[in-house]
Amino acid sequence: MGALLLAEVRRLLRSPRFLIFTVGFPVVYLIVFTGIFATGPDAAAATVVLMINMAAFGAISASISTGGRVAVERSIGWNRQLRLTPLPAWGYVATKAAVAMLVALPALLLVFAVAGVVEGVHLDALTWVRVFLAAWIGVLPFAAIGLLLGLVATPDSAQGMSTVTMLVFSLLGGVLIPAQVLPSGMLTVAHLLPSYWLTAIAQGQASGAALPIEGVAVVLGWFLVAGAAVAVRYRRDALRV
Repeated sequence: MGALLLAEVRRLLRSPRFLIFTVGFPVVYLIVFTGIFATGPDAAAATVVLMINMAAFGAISASISTGGRVAVERSIGWNRQLRLTPLPAWGYVATKAAVAMLVALPALLLVFAVAGVVEGVHLDALTWVRVFLAAWIGVLPFAAIGLLLGLVATPDSAQGMSTVTMLVFSLLGGVLIPAQVLPSGMLTVAHLLPSYWLTAIAQGQASGAALPIEGVAVVLGWFLVAGAAVAVRYRRDALRV
């Protein structure tokens, strides 16, 4: 399983489109948005918020995008071939979920690095670690969602479904648009989304706030529901062989 995981990560990281859209764009957005919105006496705090939001945007995009590869593999019969190997049934799903988590790391690390070196974000070492872990663990639901999309989509529809899903979570969850400017009804919806709590929890760690129980429950709930749906769908595919 380790060899499969390593091969999957190498293949994705060698993709120029992956690097541009999931790593390059969030860095560009951070620099542009910081120059526009992070001004005045609250510039430092605004920069931290933008840093976390852009890192979250890149991580969400990266993790969900792995579903496209799953859809292609299903269409060419790669999944059926793997079932003939000693790799256990859960191994394929676990490997894909791990890949989705690992490919989120470049976006998180690069955005944080640019924020610290270029934009002057200063946090102590422990706070950096807390913010990073909060953002990375918050990607778990999107790793499961991306895998689920790959198991239900066709190769032709996977990219479109992944893009729409990523934008819905990013826009309604207050990642690309500040949640504070959303109408009250939409803000209620935002509080039910893992993308909202990914950024909210990470921002709270930057300021030393305690973990919100509601946020942890929402993130964990989405992960468990999406993960259960992945297991059901993968089992259904296996029964068709």
